[in-house]
Amino acid sequence: MINSTIDNYSGKHSRGQAEGLCVAYVSTYPPRECGIATFCQDLVMAIKGCEGAGEPMVVAMEREGPRHCYQRPVGFLVEDRNPVDYEAAARFINDSPAALVCLQHEFGIYGGTQCRCLYAFLRRLERPLVATLHTVIPEPALVLRAMLRELGWRAERLVVMNRFARDILAQDYDISPRKVSIIHHGAPDFSRRDQQEAKARLGLEGKRVLSTFGLVSRGKGIEYVLEALAAIVSRHPEVCYLIIGKTHPGVQGEEKESYREELACRLQRLGLDGHAKFVNRYLTKEEIIDYLAATDIYITPYLNPHQITSGTLAYAVAAGKAIVSTPYLYARFLLEGGRGLLVDFRDRVGLAAALNRLLEEPMLQQSLENLTHAYGRDLIWPAVGQQYLSLFRQVLAQQEPAALPARVPSLATLGLKEGRIHHEPARAGKARIA
Repeated sequence: MINSTIDNYSGKHSRGQAEGLCVAYVSTYPPRECGIATFCQDLVMAIKGCEGAGEPMVVAMEREGPRHCYQRPVGFLVEDRNPVDYEAAARFINDSPAALVCLQHEFGIYGGTQCRCLYAFLRRLERPLVATLHTVIPEPALVLRAMLRELGWRAERLVVMNRFARDILAQDYDISPRKVSIIHHGAPDFSRRDQQEAKARLGLEGKRVLSTFGLVSRGKGIEYVLEALAAIVSRHPEVCYLIIGKTHPGVQGEEKESYREELACRLQRLGLDGHAKFVNRYLTKEEIIDYLAATDIYITPYLNPHQITSGTLAYAVAAGKAIVSTPYLYARFLLEGGRGLLVDFRDRVGLAAALNRLLEEPMLQQSLENLTHAYGRDLIWPAVGQQYLSLFRQVLAQQEPAALPARVPSLATLGLKEGRIHHEPARAGKARIA
C-alpha cells in the first residue's frame, strides 16, 4: 500500500470551473514515463480547455517501489497490485464531486496483464464509467475475454480509436457496437513549425531525415529499417535515420539495453554509423514536435498486425508527414485512402523500395504530406477533447437522476486545498490533502 507523503501538490482551482462537469480520470500519469500517462495528461488538458468543463481529478497508478512526485490534478494514488487501494480509490471517487469516471485501459498498468485488481475498483464504483481501450486483442484467451466483457458491461461507453477495434469487440467479445464510440488518438498542433529551422536546431542541416520515435522494444521492427538503409544510402548519402526514444521501462527491467545494443551492432556491421542516430531519452512534448518537424519521412515498422493504436503514428499524421508503415490495424485505418505507403511486415526490401521512391519523387512526398495534414486536423487535441466532453455529456444525460451526485460541489468541499497528499495506512490507502 502507498502510505507516504507526496510533496509539491500545488496549484489553485480556476475560477468559474467549480460548477462545470467534473471528471475523475483513472490512469498512469506524468511524471511517470508511460505512453498512457502522456495520453491521459493531454486528454485532461484538452477537456479542461473546453467550455463547460470543470476541474479534473486524477487517480494515478503506481508500481511498488519508489514513487513519483505528483502535482494537481492527481489526488489519489493506487499501488497497482494492491486490491485494497483500488477499493479505497472507488470510495474516494464516490465521495468526490466527480459526475463521471474516464478510465484508460491498457494491459499491464492495473496489476499485471489480466488487470485483475481493476475489478475490485469497478465493482465498488458508483459513478458512470467511460473506458478508453488502448489495446483490443482479437481471439483472446477466455480469461481476457471474460474480463474485458465485464469492463464492457460495467462501462456506459467504450472508446476505441479505429473501427477495426469496434469490429473485434463485436465479433470476439460480443460487445454491441452501439456501446462503442470511435474517437481519434489526439496529437499536438504542428502547424506553426518550420522544417528547416527545426533541422538547424537539431544539427541536421542538409540531411534527408527519416525517423521513428517512441519507447524502444523488439516489437517496433527497427532492425528491418536498418537493413533497408544499406539499399538507401548508396543512392541517397544525405539520409539520416533517427531512432528517437528510450528503451521501454518494462523491457529495460527484463533485458536491460540488449535490443538497443543489438541494433548498434547491426549498424556497425552494415557500415551505417554515419547514417543512423539514437536519441536515447524520454523526450518532452516540445522535443517530439521539433524532431517530427525536422522529419522528411516517418516510419512505423511495427511487427504486431493487431496493434489498434499508436500515438506516434497519430502524431506523424497530425504533423503532415509522408509516412511508410507496416500494415498493422491502426496504420491501415489512419493511412487508408492513399495517405501513406504500406509495406509488408519484416520486408526490408519493400521498405527500401518505398523509402527510395519517396526520396526520388518529391511530388509524391508532397501529395502524401498534403493528405496527412488535411486529415490530421481532426486529430489535434482541442478537437479530440471536445468529442470526449460531448460523449461524457451524452452519457450523463442518459443516466437516471439517482445515479448522479445530488450536486456538483467544488473540490474544496472535499478538503482538496493547496497542500500535500497523505496516504493513511489505517484507511487502506485513502488520500486526503493536508
